[in-house]
Amino acid sequence: MSELNEVSRAQAALEGNTSAHHHRSHNAGLLLSVIVPVYNEEAALEILCREIMAALAQQREDFEIIFVNDGSTDRSLSILESLANTYAPRIRVITGSGRLGQTAALKRGLDSAQGDTLITLDADLQNDPADIPLLIQKLQQGYDVVCGWRKARQDKPVKSFLSKLANRLQRMLTGLPVHDISCTLRAYRRKCLEELSLSRPGEHRFIPLILSSRGYRISEIEVHHRSRRYGQSKYNHKRAFKVIADFVRILFVLRVLKKRK
Repeated sequence: MSELNEVSRAQAALEGNTSAHHHRSHNAGLLLSVIVPVYNEEAALEILCREIMAALAQQREDFEIIFVNDGSTDRSLSILESLANTYAPRIRVITGSGRLGQTAALKRGLDSAQGDTLITLDADLQNDPADIPLLIQKLQQGYDVVCGWRKARQDKPVKSFLSKLANRLQRMLTGLPVHDISCTLRAYRRKCLEELSLSRPGEHRFIPLILSSRGYRISEIEVHHRSRRYGQSKYNHKRAFKVIADFVRILFVLRVLKKRK
């Protein structure tokens, strides 16, 4: 009975809430939205903002940048509000009363986004905004999702090893040819996210797997990965094993749903 309940809950999460689509605003003239979840990254934010603006200046599309403050306890929120005042209306800031986690923060940003193309990336400067035009270029070749692949990762050996282990397991069990399931730097077509509900912590990592199971076209490109310049990584070995456990759960749910069809 517990397994059936788990499947039912996960099915609701994976299939999404269709009513969300009808309540989400959309600006027909805005073609590109960049969503950045933020937790205690005060030293990186002004640099990141300049880099994103420089990368998007190469694009012909109108754009917006959405920073989602996820309960930061440093000066991140005040810096973001200052950036929003300086660059309004291009920059918007979403904030809540406490920390909800990266998945929930990304979901809030995605739900608020008004563009036809959605870009997600981390706030710690390890993702390089200069890769955004390349993601968009690949997306325009007919794909629905383009994932970043941090082939030359600039992380500690243990973190890199555990990440490679998780990615190898994912490719072996699903056949999805994506080398980096944990890379936040991705490009999406709006349509494929409109009925996606991300209700569990860590579920954002498996968006490509979920969308692939629905028939959307997934691709990837190699992207730059930079050493962390400021602050402390939120990653640890316990998180790595949780990623593997979450992957096994989602894989189980997808296989059950496939059998039911």
